[in-house]
Amino acid sequence: MAKVNAAKVVGGSLWMIASYGFSRCLQLISQLVLARVLSPKEFGIWAMVLVLSNLSQIFGETFIAQVLVQRGLQDRKLVNTVYSLGVNISIGLFIFQALASWPLSRFFGLDMIWPLTSAAGVVFLLNAGSGSHNAILQRQMKFRELVIVSNSTGVVKLCAVCISALLGAGIWSFVVGEIVGAANLAFWVRFYSGYRFTYYPLPPWTKVREVYRFILGIMGINLGVYANTTVDNIVLGKLFGPQSLGYYNIAYQLAMLPFYTLSRSNQVSFSVLARQSKNEQEVYVQRALEINAMLSALVNGLAFVVAPWLIPLAYGAKWQDAVGLFQILLLYAYARGFMAILGTFLNAVNRPGLNAAINWALVVLSIPAYVIGAHLKGSLGVAIAVAVVMGLVGTAWFWCVVCRTAAWPLPDLVRPVLIPTLAIAVALPIAVAVPLPGPLSIVLQPLILIVGYTLLLVLFSGGQFPPTLVKLVNRLQQQQN
Repeated sequence: MAKVNAAKVVGGSLWMIASYGFSRCLQLISQLVLARVLSPKEFGIWAMVLVLSNLSQIFGETFIAQVLVQRGLQDRKLVNTVYSLGVNISIGLFIFQALASWPLSRFFGLDMIWPLTSAAGVVFLLNAGSGSHNAILQRQMKFRELVIVSNSTGVVKLCAVCISALLGAGIWSFVVGEIVGAANLAFWVRFYSGYRFTYYPLPPWTKVREVYRFILGIMGINLGVYANTTVDNIVLGKLFGPQSLGYYNIAYQLAMLPFYTLSRSNQVSFSVLARQSKNEQEVYVQRALEINAMLSALVNGLAFVVAPWLIPLAYGAKWQDAVGLFQILLLYAYARGFMAILGTFLNAVNRPGLNAAINWALVVLSIPAYVIGAHLKGSLGVAIAVAVVMGLVGTAWFWCVVCRTAAWPLPDLVRPVLIPTLAIAVALPIAVAVPLPGPLSIVLQPLILIVGYTLLLVLFSGGQFPPTLVKLVNRLQQQQN
């Protein structure tokens, strides 16, 4: 197994997290601008558009090109085959989205979904081939270049969305931002990759056969994730209309913000795990789970206590109904971080099919849970179903399957997240229950949570926190050296 430079691993992870955090901040700013200009109903309509756009992206070349990260770049014919497959599929997705946008508009009963969805499909033409260039940078661990691409795309997209909204483009501001952002990404990822692909209109079947199982596995994973994370939008949009979906969509995006930021390091993890021995992989996964738990427990806890005043302040009083949904969905966001790490491991050891099977097994539980939750409690019921089925049940399922597949003892993977989870589970109710005067609670509640969480970490860990963070880095360096 090829050794991986520890400094590059840590540095790459920090680069990717900081970069994605910056990009999500830009996205949050654009969302705040649009929330002031647009109505919850218009946000709900865009969420309906994303039902098809997200489905199309599952089969996009960004995911297909991950085979280059897993297999390497030594076989140029294989590399060109993957590139050619990606380009052909991108063109096909553009045609598919243009044709399927009309049935989608009929399903939701809103005519404007048709042109919005068709126009959003232009993104696939602009990004044809970009996924392979991105995979080249990821395989070569050029994370600084990936950061530049991501950040520049975020800035350009922010400018396009805000200018369009302020000029009166309305809901079309979403489409303008997507198209301009895709064009920027396509240019810079090619510039930094510098890789010269050869395009095969008909990719050689002998090479396709070498990688089709991995590609189908990745697609199966994403399709399963799509079913689990999009059916809630379909149920809410169909039963309660775009306004209820608008509240839910904003709450979901905000709740997932910490997860999306922290999980960006999984790009680094995938590159590392694909090169490691079995014993090294176990240590790496344990450390990744522990770091994710310590950070995301506090971040999600703080988000819970500040949501009641921060969301209406930032988005406007009309978004008050999103607060309760957001607080419930934080539980799912916390659990999703662990699922992403464990899923990355399965992909890195060439078991994407198993990863897909787990997600599809969850579909059997999630869809009826969403429908039942919607009928019992509306949007709130759907949020509870997501937290329980996709959060608690899904995480437990991933843990069991990964331990069985890798022959790792289950306690070895549970232990790294147990202490942070217990600490926030005790600290959060205390911070919320302490009676405080209205204005002071804005400052004191988060402070009580931070102090309580830190003290409980120290207590539960037997005094090992915060030194445990330093030890984690030292362990990683010893592992690689």
